[in-house]
Amino acid sequence: MFRRLSAAFSIAVFATLSPVTAQPKYEKPSDIPVEAFADLPTFSRARLSPSGSRVGFFVSYEGRKHLVVQDLDGSNRSIIPPGEEKTEFHYFFWKTDDTIVARVGLTGFRIEFRSMTILETRSISFNVVTKEFKWLGKPNPRDAGERASQNELIVDYLPNDPNHILLQLDLKLDATPEVYKVNVTNGRRKRVRTGKKGVNSWYSDQNSDIRLGIGYRPHSDKRNIYYRTNEGKWLDVTKTDWSEKYEIVGFTDNPNLIYVQGENEHGTLGLYSLDIESGTIKDHVFSHPEVDIGGMYYHPVTEHLAGVSYVDDFDRTEYFDKDLRKLQRSLSKALPNEVVSVVSKARDKELYLIYSESDTNPGDYYFYNRPERKLGWVTSVRSPINPDYMSNVKAVEIPMRDGNAIKAYMTEPKGKEVTDLPTVVLPHGGPHARDTATWDWWSQFYASRGYLVLQPNFRGSEGYGPAYKVAGEHQWGGLMQDDVTDATKWLISEGLANPGRICIAGASYGGYAALFGAIKEQNLYKCAISVNGVTDLPKLKSHDRFTSLGGKDWTKTMGLKDVDDKLVSPYHRADEINVPVLLISSKDDARIPYRHSKDMHKRLKKLKKDSRYVQLENGTHNMLTAESRLITLRETEKFLAKHIGN
Repeated sequence: MFRRLSAAFSIAVFATLSPVTAQPKYEKPSDIPVEAFADLPTFSRARLSPSGSRVGFFVSYEGRKHLVVQDLDGSNRSIIPPGEEKTEFHYFFWKTDDTIVARVGLTGFRIEFRSMTILETRSISFNVVTKEFKWLGKPNPRDAGERASQNELIVDYLPNDPNHILLQLDLKLDATPEVYKVNVTNGRRKRVRTGKKGVNSWYSDQNSDIRLGIGYRPHSDKRNIYYRTNEGKWLDVTKTDWSEKYEIVGFTDNPNLIYVQGENEHGTLGLYSLDIESGTIKDHVFSHPEVDIGGMYYHPVTEHLAGVSYVDDFDRTEYFDKDLRKLQRSLSKALPNEVVSVVSKARDKELYLIYSESDTNPGDYYFYNRPERKLGWVTSVRSPINPDYMSNVKAVEIPMRDGNAIKAYMTEPKGKEVTDLPTVVLPHGGPHARDTATWDWWSQFYASRGYLVLQPNFRGSEGYGPAYKVAGEHQWGGLMQDDVTDATKWLISEGLANPGRICIAGASYGGYAALFGAIKEQNLYKCAISVNGVTDLPKLKSHDRFTSLGGKDWTKTMGLKDVDDKLVSPYHRADEINVPVLLISSKDDARIPYRHSKDMHKRLKKLKKDSRYVQLENGTHNMLTAESRLITLRETEKFLAKHIGN
């Protein structure tokens, strides 16, 4: 019965959108079409309704993410498009069996923001039965002072209230958002928390009471933290001793105790409970000796904090809930060599959705019927990708010139001896982010074309403790760049990379590292690729300081200590680039204006350098469309083949 349910579900999912096919067969990895890597996940973010009778999930259709909701047997299906061209789904959840609430992001221009390209979010509800939509943050037409909020943030799902959520809106566009109790059926709302200067985000406790406000005042580098006591008094805890050491990440079931993350005896970030009024640590909840805790895991039914994630080589979850922990252990035994997590549960029965992944497997979904102890495969996240043809990812530790070491990941082309290979060095964006061994569409594509791919987690990367991250502050073009250089030279010294066939590539900060690598290391790289990269550092810092809340804070860590920004800016040192450059940028990039890359290209051409510029029409900063990824992979494949290929 369970197998039939799983099959019916899978067929019902794809009958409308794409044909059901077996895993594709190829003679070799290079036969895999580029579209298989560029396309968005064919199935993702599946969630069960409260009764377990319905399911919702995202699919890729015509290169964009669509939301599908249906009964488990495949009937009563609704396919919800993302809307306007520049709109993309972020996530959704079931409010009731009949109603879902979704958050969408859109890129556009608004007069209120000086017609700049900006990112906005909207919250909508959809009734599965009546097919009715509601924009939950829609301005009141009778109030001339209300305008659409730039960001609509769900503060609390109100899991015990079937009709309402708490929604944060800034309807006056004055950076002092208010919180409203919103009816998801008719859109009516009632204000429950007025705005406060210096607060950009409000947070509720496990009783759904607004207890915390955090944010910046416009053009300020001072972060504010306000906490409401049981008596209703708001305390400014910004300058307390504990707030200098710990960061708030959530509430315990006791409103006086909060979860905070802070440095432990191993030098990594752990999770603690803290009495917010006394400032004393009450309990050490969890820490890992080698890596930081990451995001928080919220219970799929109550939405209360029920675990914490961390990344060793893969994303893992430590469950606080004993029942979930026991379930995860048994599922891991059933799916060996996979990283397994619980992503959804029906409120009213023991029916779960399980997700598993690895370095070669982009991800699989399973149903688990706990009373019957039956685990049934649903579908792959990326059906065109056959894990048998994917490349293994190897974690390596690389020595640096100063005696320290960094972690990195090598994607080794399948079927090739890892020696003297053409190589792509792929530093991540951020720069305060990190790469993992999890299947990655970009690095796996290059590996399928025969390239060794190295993703170095240079100092400044997240996940390895505060000291590791802080080491990258004020080190643009300095230590962070040197770590990438040393990692590249290590590949050569180990005989892994062919020294005459190495290209450096990256997106965002990674694009900066690619361009500056070509400047600082004249004879190391044979080409450089920058996708939505930072090209003009002074211009970007000026833009961030005056157009982003908190911009004055984070821009202080950019650049190189005691060095003029122009000296570590690729645009201002373009005359020193002596290798072919490929610049790709999205016209709708709201993080780094596309003209930065376009201007860099013009400057390189004026200097008679070898430069190619490709403009993406609708990819956003993170290349969220299949079209933008496809163009990027095709262009970089041709560029690499020309300059370091066979």
